[in-house]
Amino acid sequence: MDLKPLVKCEPKEHFENIRDLTIRDDDIVICGYSKAGTHWLWEVLNMLRNKTTEYKKDVKEKQMIEFLQKGDLDKEPSPRVLNTHLYPSLLPKQLLEKKTKLVYLIRNPKDTAVSLYFHFYGLQGLAPYAGDVHDFIDIFLHRELGLGTWFEYVLKWEKFLQTTDNPVYFLPYEDMKENPVHHVKELSKFLEIDVSDKLTEDIVEACSFRNLKKASEEQKHDPLKPLWKEGQSMYRKGQVGDWKNYFTVAENEEFDKVYQEKMKASKLQFRYI
Repeated sequence: MDLKPLVKCEPKEHFENIRDLTIRDDDIVICGYSKAGTHWLWEVLNMLRNKTTEYKKDVKEKQMIEFLQKGDLDKEPSPRVLNTHLYPSLLPKQLLEKKTKLVYLIRNPKDTAVSLYFHFYGLQGLAPYAGDVHDFIDIFLHRELGLGTWFEYVLKWEKFLQTTDNPVYFLPYEDMKENPVHHVKELSKFLEIDVSDKLTEDIVEACSFRNLKKASEEQKHDPLKPLWKEGQSMYRKGQVGDWKNYFTVAENEEFDKVYQEKMKASKLQFRYI
């Protein structure tokens, strides 16, 4: 993805500025590869922190570390739920020094690949992609996207999580989909927020895919909206196992082969259905 439309300086200077960003003591940061479900989790955590089921009027991109200019981040009111798709080595230094709480969201790579294809396909005004889903699966496996490969990203984060002093809540997307009430309760404990069972259930309902998609379309000021192709949006399906609707048998076999080779040093296990 070309960062130039989103930032006010050259990428090298921008990433140097990111390292020097000021992090507040009460910040929490969602980390994860693109299309891991961070929009969903961002809404959940904002509702938890504010003890409400009201949706944020702004979009998540306003609190994404890599899209913020030096000075802009300070304008965002507390409590802040920040988000990043950055590699660990590019994180703000204060995030590590202050041992900021991190929520690491991870999604199985097959669903990630399909979701990412539709993201690039739909965002014609920012990251145009003219190929089909089968071409994209090949790119996902064998070439480097603008945000880095999923495999390299996940391996680097796995290594980082083994050594960091930051408190981390490790959250597989598939687990959150299967039992959202449980994980919202556990997240409230992790963040030391006292919420009732009723509010927990109400947050889960407010952040269902159907309700989030509706809120995104009707309530939010989204500066990216003009960039989407007609009929496309940030919220597409949000399902586990949607990859089966697009992968051929041969592509699935190739994917498994490449995964085994590239992830042989990993201890991670994923659910695909």
